[in-house]
Amino acid sequence: MKLENDFTVPASIDEAWAFLLDVPRVAPCLPGATVEPETDENGSYKGTMKLKIGPITAQYKGTVKIQEADEANHTVAMRAQAKDARGQGSASATITSSMEETPEGTKVSVVTDMRVTGPAAQFGRGVMQDVSAKLMKRFADCLAEQLSGGTAESEAASTEEKPTDTPKTEDAGVPSASSGVSSAEAETKVPDASSGTPTSTTPPPRQAEDVLDLGEAAGGAVLKRALPLVGGVVALLVLIRIIRR
Repeated sequence: MKLENDFTVPASIDEAWAFLLDVPRVAPCLPGATVEPETDENGSYKGTMKLKIGPITAQYKGTVKIQEADEANHTVAMRAQAKDARGQGSASATITSSMEETPEGTKVSVVTDMRVTGPAAQFGRGVMQDVSAKLMKRFADCLAEQLSGGTAESEAASTEEKPTDTPKTEDAGVPSASSGVSSAEAETKVPDASSGTPTSTTPPPRQAEDVLDLGEAAGGAVLKRALPLVGGVVALLVLIRIIRR
């Protein structure tokens, strides 16, 4: 099946490009995913993905490899392959991402051509499209958080290094009542105790979620598709009651 998604992050295209090519850094933004920091001799990253479908939890082990990276056009293609550790299914996908600058930052368009076997295959394309849209929303939020973290850190450092303007007085001692500075003004010159130590606005390192709950992610999608059936059953029951009367 082929899935299409897009999202926008508040970052320059170069920042977004560098981040998305850093597979170990991207992994924590994907629920249930863990990736080894180094590639093997084939240039592939080894990793695992934990999926939960109802009471069943499956762990897929596989590889992710950057097949093609066109920096000039900001397009990257990745190939992911994985098998269930208990041999109950497999998954493979080719993920192609393209980026373009927008007034809001960088728009990332993602096309995923995937094949799934085993328990996860019970979800049809429509449900998987809705699930992927939700996951992409979470991924985009994580990506924006990670990218804005670096900006916030640099701004905090710049603020910390910037000298604070202090009023000049003729007497370096404690100002007296006749110094022309009112008690209210003097009070406003006293720095707030809570701001004595600069605090960083950098978000804490994101921890990867242990498992991707497909049932939870697909709940709304499944319910939405079940509504026509539920409505039909309700209408049938009402009709039966009318006939009985």
